[in-house]
Order: sequence, then C-alpha cells, then structure tokens
Amino acid sequence: MKEKFEKILELALPYLKQGAKKDFVIHTQGVVKAMELLLEKEQGNEDILIPAAILHDVGWADVPVNLQKSDQREERLEGMKLHIECAPPIVEKVLLEAGYNESDIKRIIGIIVAHKFQENLIDAGKQLLVDADALSDAFSEQFYSDLKHYGNTPEEGYNYRKKSNQFYTKTGQEIFDKEMENRKKEFEVQ
Repeated sequence: MKEKFEKILELALPYLKQGAKKDFVIHTQGVVKAMELLLEKEQGNEDILIPAAILHDVGWADVPVNLQKSDQREERLEGMKLHIECAPPIVEKVLLEAGYNESDIKRIIGIIVAHKFQENLIDAGKQLLVDADALSDAFSEQFYSDLKHYGNTPEEGYNYRKKSNQFYTKTGQEIFDKEMENRKKEFEVQ
C-alpha cells in the first residue's frame, strides 16, 4: 500500500476500532483489497477510491452501540443512516491531516455517502465502492469474522451473502462468485 494510504489507514484506525457492529478493521482491510482487485480491471482513480475504501465506515464511530447491535430492524436502519451522516466530518479531518485538498476530499466524501441507500448509481467511482464493500464479505477473514459477530453458521452466512450481495461490475461479481465457492469448499470439508 502506498505511503499516503498507510497514513490514512493509521488515522482511520481509532475510528474503525470504535465500531461495535462488527470488526471494522478486518472489514476495511477487505474493502481495500477488493478495491485494489477491482482497479486491476476497472477504470478508476486509486488516489480517490483507495481513501474512500479506507474511510467508508468511519462514521460507525459516532453511532450508539445499542443501534449497531440492535435486533430491531428499524434501529439497525437508523444506525446505518447515522453512519453515513456522521462520516463526512471524520473523513474531512483525516484527509486534511493526510494532505488532501478540498476538491479531492469532496469527491471522496461524495463517494462514501453514496455507498448505502442509493440505487442505480451512474458514477463509476461510487459503483466501485459499493462493489468493493460487497466483495469484501466473501474474503476468508471477513467471512469468518462476520459469522462470529452475527452468530451464523457457515451455511447461513454463505446463503445470506449469495442472496444479498449484488454488483455493478462484472469483475466484482466474478471475484465474489469465485471467493464464495472457496468458502463453500472450506466449510463443506469440515
């Protein structure tokens, strides 16, 4: 990872560690990995998209734990909305400290706030963040971490992800399908 991206991650870690819904450090590492894989085949500006991948969930730091861990759909939805609303000031603070200019910060924030609750995105950068976020769920470390946090069996996690994770790019879908088949082989062997 480039030095400037490492600086952004270093600055983001305290916020990511405050999230209680799941392990956001593992998740963020997966989203960055997914973004790097997507950018190997898809067009996108890594100087904008890698920071967006690193910072997309920092807003969870300001979401009350009771909303993050709630069994109530309405409260979980409120938490999800709050994590988007709380992200921009944190993102701006981190990126200013990392030396980003106002124009790039605005672009990155625009991508981050679009990664939930928006459908039919036309902007390729926003599509790539949505795909990277969904793709990360298939990687081994996050898949098993999520099972532990949500109390699911591997089969339940597999079925849920196969049903709910959708992609804008063919690249994202192909990598996801391959990774999910690897997860299935792992738990079928056990």
